Amino acid sequence: MKLEEILEEIREVIEKDDAIRETVLPKAREAVRRCSACIKESHRGNFESAEKLLQEAHSIITDASEQIQKSEYLSRARILDTAYQELAEAANVLSLLSRGEFAEPHQFTIPTRSYLTGLADTIGELRRAILNRIRLDELDTAEKLLACMEDIFDELHGFDFPNALIPDLRRKCDVGRSLIERTRGDLTMALHQTRLVKELRRFEDKHTE
Repeated sequence: MKLEEILEEIREVIEKDDAIRETVLPKAREAVRRCSACIKESHRGNFESAEKLLQEAHSIITDASEQIQKSEYLSRARILDTAYQELAEAANVLSLLSRGEFAEPHQFTIPTRSYLTGLADTIGELRRAILNRIRLDELDTAEKLLACMEDIFDELHGFDFPNALIPDLRRKCDVGRSLIERTRGDLTMALHQTRLVKELRRFEDKHTE
C-alpha cells in the first residue's frame, strides 16, 4: 500500500474524531452554564427551578458522553472533566441547601475524580450561602452549613494521593482550608454580636421596669 493511502485512512479517523469533538465541546459549555444557573437559583431558594436546570445539565452531559464513546481516542481524553466537575458542585450545592444532605455521584453518573474536585469547589459556594444567612440573621443555619464545609475538607484531606492520580484536588483543598478559616471567623463575629445585642436588650429591659 502506498504511503498516501495509509495516511488517508488515518486522516479519515482523525477527521471523524474532530467532528465529534466539535459536537461535544458546545454541549460541555452549555452544561456548565446550566450548572452555574442551578447554583444561582439554589442560593435564591428557587429549588424547583434549580433542580430542573441540574437535570438539563445532566442530560446534556450524558448525550455528550455518548457521542465521545464513538471515538476511541476521545473516550480516553478528559474532555468532559470540567462539565462533570461543575455538575458535582451544582448537585451538592442544591442538595445541601434544600435537603441538608450530600448528592451521591451515581445519581448523575459522575466520574470519581470529577466528583471529588467538584465537591471541593462546593466549599466556596457554602461560604457564599453562609454569608447570606449571616445577613439574614439565620445563624443556626449558618452553623450547620459551616459544619458541612468542615466535613468536606476533613474527608477530602484524607485523599492523600499524588496530583497525577487526582488532578488539582490538593490545591482546591488548600483553598478550601483558607475559606473555612475566614468563614469561621465571620460566623464567630456574628454570633458574638448577636449575644451582645441580646445582653444589651436584657440590660435595657431590666432598667426600664
